[in-house]
Amino acid sequence: MIREKRFELIQSELAKKGIVDVDELTIVLDASRATVRRDLDALNKIGVLKRTHGGARSIDSEEELPFHTKVMANIQEKRAIGITTAECIPEGSVVGCTGGTTVMSIVKHLKEKQITVVTNAINIAMELASSKSVEIVVSGGTLRSRSYEMVGHIADRTLSELNLSIALIGVDGIDMERGISTYTMQEAHAAALFIHQAKEVWVAADHSKMGKVAPAVISPLSKVTKLFTDSGIDSSMRRKIEATGIEVIIADL
Repeated sequence: MIREKRFELIQSELAKKGIVDVDELTIVLDASRATVRRDLDALNKIGVLKRTHGGARSIDSEEELPFHTKVMANIQEKRAIGITTAECIPEGSVVGCTGGTTVMSIVKHLKEKQITVVTNAINIAMELASSKSVEIVVSGGTLRSRSYEMVGHIADRTLSELNLSIALIGVDGIDMERGISTYTMQEAHAAALFIHQAKEVWVAADHSKMGKVAPAVISPLSKVTKLFTDSGIDSSMRRKIEATGIEVIIADL
């Protein structure tokens, strides 16, 4: 098994369990203890996990800001992205929504649409609760207070049983090589489930996320159908993203 695939499986196990040990990973990866230790050391070095005696645990990056702090950043850009993205969602869609401030800006403009929204984020559900036309499905799970997202096996089970027209994914980083990423493995795993269950994957992110890499990889860019962003995106970055086949939609401020 190639190293990149082992890294992916290690992150998947951590996203599900929060902690792994070397012996367990030797079976999952079909690799030697020495190989597993080297892989864990490498992932620890780049900040993806925290090494422990005999294994590793997932970590929340110290750079992750609480939701109420993030919501104040690039407000006008997020509002514009929210309006533009909402206008593109067809009636009758089943839309999966991760948490995050940009996705929150989108759902504010979905309240009059006849759609179903599936979410693992309590703030998304509460924002839509007053709508008479939106049907809301909430995953359940273990709540992360910093992001208002629910994660863990309960959330996984719910999300894996639903088919989605569109997955709306909020991210903390978009990089040509590392794909889309966020701060915790649990949230990355939940977002990856949304992507797996969806016909189309729409990423919503303001220009400040471009070129950044957060600790936990959600998916490669090849999984993304559309990117909704603002005019602050670097023209070179935009061309590179479009060259992969992703439709880049710029929201007017």
